[in-house]
Amino acid sequence: MRIWIDVTNTPHVNVLMPIYKHLKEQGHELIITARDFSETVPLLRQNGIEPIVYGSHHGKNKIRKSLGMVGRIFKLVFGIPKFDLAFSLGGIYTSVISTLRRKKSISFSDNDFSTHKFLTYMLSDYFIFPKYLKYQEVQKKFKIKDSQIKTFDGFKEDIYIADYKVDEHFLEKLPFNDFITIRPENLKAAYVPKDATTIVPQLFEIFKDENILFLPRYESEKKFAEGYKNIWYPEKPLVGLDVCYYTKAMLTGAGTFAREAALLGVPAVSFFPRNEFLAVDVVLQEQGKEFKSRNPQEIKNYVETAKRSEASLERSKEVLKEVLGIFDEIIDEVEK
Repeated sequence: MRIWIDVTNTPHVNVLMPIYKHLKEQGHELIITARDFSETVPLLRQNGIEPIVYGSHHGKNKIRKSLGMVGRIFKLVFGIPKFDLAFSLGGIYTSVISTLRRKKSISFSDNDFSTHKFLTYMLSDYFIFPKYLKYQEVQKKFKIKDSQIKTFDGFKEDIYIADYKVDEHFLEKLPFNDFITIRPENLKAAYVPKDATTIVPQLFEIFKDENILFLPRYESEKKFAEGYKNIWYPEKPLVGLDVCYYTKAMLTGAGTFAREAALLGVPAVSFFPRNEFLAVDVVLQEQGKEFKSRNPQEIKNYVETAKRSEASLERSKEVLKEVLGIFDEIIDEVEK
């Protein structure tokens, strides 16, 4: 079967790699496309994949964002080779193009806040959700059948943590061995309030006695580190799980790094800039594996007292097995 996989954001790359490898091993022909956003394309290339690149990020402005989305759809309509099944995280582009091509599509999501979701829910044929996602409301609203929804008992980060192998030479890439990591909020994302501001400068100041590995999202954020000798940022993308494994604590303005660190047993802080959190983050917070706060002093107090715990890699392996089984099940249904 010829399967089209579309990658539109940096965190998607890690999730897709185990699925990509499994589908290749099963003998399927894969078409990989990507949006030129953040570190998405470089990370795909680091994993040996040369994607077909269509479109880029158009910022937070709704008009430009909508025009950019429509423009990318047109490019995909005329540029994507023939395929039998499409898959992506979020499902916005794959669901639209698949509908126009009269092909089946799979949407994978753990995000309660994504915009343009109505297209995904209206047009996708299959949905893969972590069981923690509260999808019942949209299921009823868009009349999605139970048979279209497949759930798994875990988090999307489990999918790639399952095969994680520690890079014993990772610290050679850094100027220090003992450090905390800070990743800014994604203030350009549509799901972040318009009046949201970053607390990264305050975090830099309150942690000025710690070595800090800074992972900026955008070039403009590098100015926050000016004047600090204890802060270092890489010129090329680092493997996120290695960062999580070696850091003393992960401080991030979004969810992926926090969930990765939490599942690896590393103290994880999310200073996500809104009151509501994704359902998957709420579960980890309730389990005591992830700390939420936008108060720099509270964050510092937590980091100073939090203890590392043991990662549950065997559980992650079971999650991966379950997810790959879901893909095989859907492919069998489509082939029949």
